[in-house]
Amino acid sequence: MMKLFHTPASHFVRKCTVTIKELGLADRVEIITTKWPHSWGTETVAFRPDFVEATPIARIPALVTEDGLRLCESSLICEYLNDELGNFRLCPQGGRERWWVLSVMSVATSGVMESQVMRRAELLRKREDSTSKQEFSPGFVKKMMDRQDRCYKRLDELSHDFRNDIDLGQIAAGCACAISDFRFPEDDWRAIAPNLARWYDRFRRRPSMRETEPSETPFDSEDPHSSKPERPSPAARDLGVVRRSPTMLKEASS
Repeated sequence: MMKLFHTPASHFVRKCTVTIKELGLADRVEIITTKWPHSWGTETVAFRPDFVEATPIARIPALVTEDGLRLCESSLICEYLNDELGNFRLCPQGGRERWWVLSVMSVATSGVMESQVMRRAELLRKREDSTSKQEFSPGFVKKMMDRQDRCYKRLDELSHDFRNDIDLGQIAAGCACAISDFRFPEDDWRAIAPNLARWYDRFRRRPSMRETEPSETPFDSEDPHSSKPERPSPAARDLGVVRRSPTMLKEASS
């Protein structure tokens, strides 16, 4: 049986789990849930031994195949599942159509998804000896937001040519849209990509998407950083880059 190292908040992991479900491979994969402290973004944290054995990169997802291969990147994992076990149902074996599908996946993954995780990591920055609750570079966060917007515009253009049949590019695009709604609901990505938004509102109804809705990563009780949401700094509020909890919104309006 294959092993997939997983956390429910990761859009990279969700790409893989949606692919697994669409290919009917769920009974061949053991899902191994990992816990991550909030300090993951800027510090080396403790890893479970089997996870480090699976991936020296120490990022999720990681897949250990039935014959012992260790695959450490979400697009590579999805291509392996499609090519070796899925009879190329989610991406053609060759030709221009294959490269078109993979180009969509690359914009969604290396563009939108990577920008989102880098932004998230930067917003979690905090030095142990600092009295400030949040220490991040507004310029870097803005850079990631600008990159995300450019990639959403490109995905909007590409979405006009999405196939009727699901493919790896659409899976990546759908997971990217979903994590924006989950992690950064204040982002107005639908205004940037209206055709993509219409497509996504249909795509999100697929059983594979409904069964893999994101949720917060299990909290590591040994994390020295607080697990509670913190009031955003003035710089964060000015940029509109911090997700506010209902409690924070209530306090802000009182």
